[in-house]
Amino acid sequence: MPFQEILDRLIERVPESIAATFNDKDGDPICTRTIEVPNDALQLLGAYRNVVKRHLQQAVEEFDQGEVEQVAFCTDQHWILMMGAAEQCSLVLVMYREGILGRARFEMDRAIAALNKQL
Repeated sequence: MPFQEILDRLIERVPESIAATFNDKDGDPICTRTIEVPNDALQLLGAYRNVVKRHLQQAVEEFDQGEVEQVAFCTDQHWILMMGAAEQCSLVLVMYREGILGRARFEMDRAIAALNKQL
């Protein structure tokens, strides 16, 4: 299944989702799907995922040697979720705050598995 189909399916399966991007290790978009988020903003989120992960990893390394697998943060209107994939790629999903965070994380795990198979 092509990358774009995987992102399209992710958006369909996560209620309240409005954008997703799959980026390579350099932060360049491999594919994106946006309903309401400007492309530039979505590309920046995808590009900065590895930077955010690196800083968080440094912050927790004194008490947790595990790998930072997911990052989720919110504004007053949105959830932004970030997950790593194979070959240092990243998946970012943006959804409205009313969305179900657990459902989004579950569907992102499924999408990551499908994306990794394609890499």
